[in-house]
Amino acid sequence: MKTHILLVRHGKSTAADLGIVQGQGLDIPLTDEGRRQARRTGEFLAAYSLNKIYTSTAIRATDTARIIREYHQRVPYEELDELNERSKGVAEGMSKDAFDQKYPFIIEQWERGIDARPEGGESFEDVHHRVAPLFDQHVAESAPGQTLLYVIHGNVIRVLLGYILNIPHNRCHTIKQDYCAVNAMSFDHSRNRWEVEYVNRIFH
Repeated sequence: MKTHILLVRHGKSTAADLGIVQGQGLDIPLTDEGRRQARRTGEFLAAYSLNKIYTSTAIRATDTARIIREYHQRVPYEELDELNERSKGVAEGMSKDAFDQKYPFIIEQWERGIDARPEGGESFEDVHHRVAPLFDQHVAESAPGQTLLYVIHGNVIRVLLGYILNIPHNRCHTIKQDYCAVNAMSFDHSRNRWEVEYVNRIFH
């Protein structure tokens, strides 16, 4: 028997329209387009029988989850700090152009495949240590046959996919995650292994 996992990125936030760096400390709401994306994704997910819905505490994730939950009103729901986006430290709120100008050495390290932290922020490895133990706990505690939905953030999803697929931390940034993308996988308890069904599918 298997535990089924759905990882959904939140809808488009106003930070994307403003061209600013967001992360864990900058709580930015969805745009009208982001809410439409969430609605269409919710319509797709309505066919699923869910046993638990998890999200981060960020408004862009909770608002996306709220729209999706309209189709699953009786499903238990929990907001968890551990699922918040990768922190970008002092860079949060800066324009992306200003970040590139102020921290060219960080950009250079990322381009060289180094899992560097922005000042006061997190690396992908840091996010892994925050998220993976919680994820393992949820899977271990779930009954085989259950389906868990996570409405979270692009970099958190990249870290979890990297964890499942054994992708090095410094390569997680190469995993594409569009707004409201759906990723489906399952853990086979009898074989003690993960199976990935699809990554970054769009239904809006």
